[in-house]
Amino acid sequence: MTRRDLIGTLRAAIAAAVMFLAGPILPVIGGLAMLLSPTPVLVYAAGESRMAMRAAIAAAVAAGLIVVGGGPATYGPAAAGIYLMTFGLATVVMAAMLERRQSFEMIVLVATVVILAAGAAAVLATVGSPATLADVMRADLLNGMARGQKFYQAIGLQSGVPPETRVAIVDGTLRLAPALAALSAATAALLNLGVVWRYTGRERRIGYVLFGDLARWSAPEWLIWALVAAGFGLLFIPGEQLRLIALNLFVVVAAIYFCQGLAIMSFYFKVLAMPALARGLIYFVTMVQPVLAALVCAVGVFDLWIDFRRLKPPSREARNLGDYL
Repeated sequence: MTRRDLIGTLRAAIAAAVMFLAGPILPVIGGLAMLLSPTPVLVYAAGESRMAMRAAIAAAVAAGLIVVGGGPATYGPAAAGIYLMTFGLATVVMAAMLERRQSFEMIVLVATVVILAAGAAAVLATVGSPATLADVMRADLLNGMARGQKFYQAIGLQSGVPPETRVAIVDGTLRLAPALAALSAATAALLNLGVVWRYTGRERRIGYVLFGDLARWSAPEWLIWALVAAGFGLLFIPGEQLRLIALNLFVVVAAIYFCQGLAIMSFYFKVLAMPALARGLIYFVTMVQPVLAALVCAVGVFDLWIDFRRLKPPSREARNLGDYL
């Protein structure tokens, strides 16, 4: 390893460790920094030879720095283990797939699956069983909501959420925990890829077009069968556990079609030359308004047949029919 490589590795590892440790310390900003902790390592390794190897070494060094920064006798080892099983592992996986010039969809998919599998194995090894894990999560969520209510009362605000409603919210969150975990991991991977793509000058250092025109992005056509299967499972599968699997699958696939709906919105924003401020406001309202979000998701689903952006070439049957109109 040359001096340049050593300096680059240390800089990337220090940045990754600091960003990861900022998560539980700084509100909001710290969480965003933690999500972006793979970015310094990916930026350092992008375009270099043996990209995956460089990322693995930098991630290992970052884990060692997390042990030191978090306290070798208390928080540090546990935090380093969490980093290695989540963001560190994701960093190496994304670097290896960037080195092989995979599409961003495939990188996000593989990184999400790897993170979920490693995280689930680590958690189950710690708590012992899924039932125990559910009990621990339920207790943590209820305690968190109780602390939030006490905080609001301390500053003079009254929380209008009755205890039975809080229990219902917690139960619903637990039912959707697998889908929420998958969407969180996928969002983190996509966010890091987007920042790396911008920071490295797009394909100049990565070596290929990772993101094309996202306004023309579409989910694969076969994905509609996963949505249909999940919907029928919710309605007709008798077992509670199987219905729970169908529910989480439905939520994940619906989120993908929601992204396709956003791509359709972006396409027409470009056609109409809408100002960036107006676009951002509409995107924000779409994210926080459930009814509007559901409509955007439906647009993404029906785009398979309606083709709102006219991206598909006209079929031979349509041309033949046009001869008689």
